[in-house]
Amino acid sequence: MTLTAEQDSTADGRPPESPGTPIDCVLFDLDGVVYHGTHAIDGAADGINWLHSQSIPVSYVTNNATRTAVATAEKITGMGVDASADEVTTSAQVLAERLAERFGPGARVHLLGTTGLRIALDDAGLDITDSPDAEPVAVAQGLDPEIDYAKIVRTCEIIRSGAEWWASNPDFSLLTETGKVPGNGAFVELIARLTDSTPVIVGKPAPHMMDFAAGRLGAHRPLMVGDRLNTDIEGGCAAGIDTALVLTGIHDIHDALRTGPESRPTFILPNLRGLEALITGTDRGESARIEAELQRAWAAIDAGETDAEAVLADGRLPRRIGQDS
Repeated sequence: MTLTAEQDSTADGRPPESPGTPIDCVLFDLDGVVYHGTHAIDGAADGINWLHSQSIPVSYVTNNATRTAVATAEKITGMGVDASADEVTTSAQVLAERLAERFGPGARVHLLGTTGLRIALDDAGLDITDSPDAEPVAVAQGLDPEIDYAKIVRTCEIIRSGAEWWASNPDFSLLTETGKVPGNGAFVELIARLTDSTPVIVGKPAPHMMDFAAGRLGAHRPLMVGDRLNTDIEGGCAAGIDTALVLTGIHDIHDALRTGPESRPTFILPNLRGLEALITGTDRGESARIEAELQRAWAAIDAGETDAEAVLADGRLPRRIGQDS
């Protein structure tokens, strides 16, 4: 089990908005939503560029701690969508901010991660050390594509010595062109078992990233769009905002049916082209029907009248829009 960093309120203290308030900001996950690896996802550029044409602000809220905000914006721009570093919030930035708040500038931190997290820690004024003898006050862990046996052993030793363990995100896997590969969460679980310890995790599903991104845009009704129920959608729910599960990544409609109340999406999108109809209130076709089916099914499941497998046996819910069940 992992913990999320506590968040007492939204970043700007905004009160909950009524459902009639127009969506005035869209927050996006990246992997599985805007792109897979080095390839743009069909419909992503169309959907985001439509938002730009309507002057609806966007922010990219990513658990990926390997890249800087600048590098992330450059990658998004390369997919056919103009993006700036100011539109990017990374888990590395949030982790560094929280460590600086807790321990102060100059605190010694052991890094298990790569460029994005290293730069974020430097920018926050923290002292990065690789030696247990330096007695770091904390371990900052993000995905390290060059992780090896020695790094894992060294990190375990430092955690056992009493250093606080903080991690950027719990994503167990990443979806690439060739399939799933290990994410930071896979190594978090390994180290947790080896040390009998639990990290504080600042990335999604903790609400801090969504609150930070929406707060700096002054949004009153942000929409969180993601492909993972247990990070993107759960994080949006925890932040008290509407969410949309886009069916271009990890999770599908059957997964949404089976999930608990803490990670149920408000909307279902086949891809990001569906944002225009969602925001303008025009005909959404199969998406609207599936959302209504899910709402009815969740109500019956919560009331103990049925279960997810019985609902799926009826054959009314496909895995993805445009596919048979």
